[in-house]
Amino acid sequence: MTVSYYHTLAFLLFYDTINIVSIFGVDIMHNKRVFSVLLILILVINSLSGCSFGKPKEIAFSDECLIVYFFDVGQADSSLLLFPDGTVMLIDAGNSADGEEIAGFISNLGIETIDYFVCTHPHEDHIGGAADIFNEFDVKTVCMPKIDEEYLPDTDIYKSLMKAVAEENCKDLYLTAGTLIMEKDTCNVTSIGPGVNSVYSNMNDYSLTLLVNCYTNTLLFTGDAEKPSELDMLNSGINLDADILKVGHHGSSNSSTDDFLEAVTPKAAVISCGTGNTYGHPNEAALTRLNDIGANIYRTDTVGTVTVRCYDGGFNVETSNDIELDGNR
Repeated sequence: MTVSYYHTLAFLLFYDTINIVSIFGVDIMHNKRVFSVLLILILVINSLSGCSFGKPKEIAFSDECLIVYFFDVGQADSSLLLFPDGTVMLIDAGNSADGEEIAGFISNLGIETIDYFVCTHPHEDHIGGAADIFNEFDVKTVCMPKIDEEYLPDTDIYKSLMKAVAEENCKDLYLTAGTLIMEKDTCNVTSIGPGVNSVYSNMNDYSLTLLVNCYTNTLLFTGDAEKPSELDMLNSGINLDADILKVGHHGSSNSSTDDFLEAVTPKAAVISCGTGNTYGHPNEAALTRLNDIGANIYRTDTVGTVTVRCYDGGFNVETSNDIELDGNR
């Protein structure tokens, strides 16, 4: 327990006041007016101390591993990456109903700055909570897919995102495949989708797809990328082999194709989806393909938030329904 300066002051004032009123023969416990004044004084001083009582905020970084939270945000998407050197990357921010809770969780880790905020594509279930992220944190860089203006949505959610980016006055990167986003001693992040000069009929295929290398581990974050985008990645010739796959489009039938999974060969596959969602995600055919490739499947609708720790020599996976971000199920 942490005792603040304000709590110490409150105690001393309370103690001294008791002594003073006692000199004048006032029984503090039976004088409602004096007792009320003292009680109000203590409550006011206590409010000044903020969160001094109780568990302090924790900085949850480790200089020995990359920590990744795949948040349980229902039928939406959001992942938090805490790199060994203290770099923070947030990939997507769920639905509008999820933003406040995601921001609260990150803030409770003692984080004040988001170094990279990746908005994989402009659909509400990926950028809906962005406004809360900008309101709560100092965002240094925003990463978005490069999309021809004629294909950009005219939605209030997207307009709100772009307004927040402009007001934050942060660095903005519009990316296609082949850009090295971040390079550290033990980790690097590269965009491998959408394809350069590719034009897709479905906004999902414009998803900014990231390949994260840290220590001896590789993680692949695919947003909502489906078969056309997966085919572009395969044709690019890049090594797609990854230990951990954030499964595309919540496990839809049009994602995680056989050829793509044979190139990725994930040991662990995380699917972000909501309980009883109307889309039927994850699709049984996609689950079969993931099982056939030998991946251990972690679904947020059944196991809750998935936490992965990547260290030199391997990784471990933890699941917890204790971390609840209720949002839009």
